[in-house]
Amino acid sequence: MKTNLENVFVLPDYTIRMVLEKLDKGGRGIVLAVDKDKRLIGTVTDGDIRRALLNGVTLNNSIKDIIHYNSVYAKIGTTREDIKDIFIKKAIKQLPIVDDFGRVLDLISINDILLPKGKENPVLIMAGGLGSRLKNLTKEVPKPMLKVGQDPILYHIINNFKQYGYNNILISVNYKSEIIENYFQNGYAYGVKIEYIKEKKRLGTAGSIYLAKDYLDKPFFVINGDIFTNLNVDNMMKFHLENGFPMTVGTKKYFYQIPYGVIQPKGNAVEKIVEKPEIEYLINGGIYCLNPEVIKYIPENKYFEITDLINICIDKGLNVGNYEIEEYWMDIGKIDDYNKVNDDVENIVYLKQ
Repeated sequence: MKTNLENVFVLPDYTIRMVLEKLDKGGRGIVLAVDKDKRLIGTVTDGDIRRALLNGVTLNNSIKDIIHYNSVYAKIGTTREDIKDIFIKKAIKQLPIVDDFGRVLDLISINDILLPKGKENPVLIMAGGLGSRLKNLTKEVPKPMLKVGQDPILYHIINNFKQYGYNNILISVNYKSEIIENYFQNGYAYGVKIEYIKEKKRLGTAGSIYLAKDYLDKPFFVINGDIFTNLNVDNMMKFHLENGFPMTVGTKKYFYQIPYGVIQPKGNAVEKIVEKPEIEYLINGGIYCLNPEVIKYIPENKYFEITDLINICIDKGLNVGNYEIEEYWMDIGKIDDYNKVNDDVENIVYLKQ
């Protein structure tokens, strides 16, 4: 999963004030000075800014005099071990990756290298909802932070993906987002890398996919932040890729029992009566695999549900996959659901199947 480079790119004529805003937005402690073609010129760190201000430079001064013009970088294709050696020998925390023309392709940190090498497919978790159906439970915390057993729902989601090697995590946040960000931070303490997609307004179950588009250059997962499951997510991604679907929906069998005797008529007569029959449906499980090319069907900065995206794909003649979830699954939408999953959690096995 690539860094959103627009948050770390600056031009050499930027003022210190402008660079401070970039440093705050990027949250990496470093920005990359580039030319108009995104070729690397040098780096500026938050420490460089502090030292410049202490030396009397004003916020309106250009950064030209504080850029490190001979900054360390690595070429695309450099092996993971060689990159690790660069971090150790140069004692740096961030490393730009450039192509043969010096254009910046990525910015990686030492923590990225220290993490186990995982699968390339990102996981986007939708955690920006209000959780209003859970009433008093979500007055103080966002629904994905409600505890199932000893840990938040969001921890269980992340942990289930991590055990299958998916450690590039994106979390779309809105309501009480600071609680989620303070708890998980950059994710390294949990064995994953986390980036946050911040909704300035509620965008629905698919609207924030568009916000995350710069990170989504490989087939990726989307999962609602209130889903509790021990799904073998690797099997689902393999199914998606092997069948060549642009989008695959995780589905679950749902049984509904009619609490009455049901009449099967034959004209004016009763042919048969079935006592309290059970009807089976296949429902949307809130877990999806998508290819990056479907993002173009999502409108920018508008409320948009993922069911709308599914219907658009179907209307355009695209085959949408159906992957049936056979493992434990619960959509924690109501208090009864939350109580049940807490009753079940001790018996749920989180082992690869």
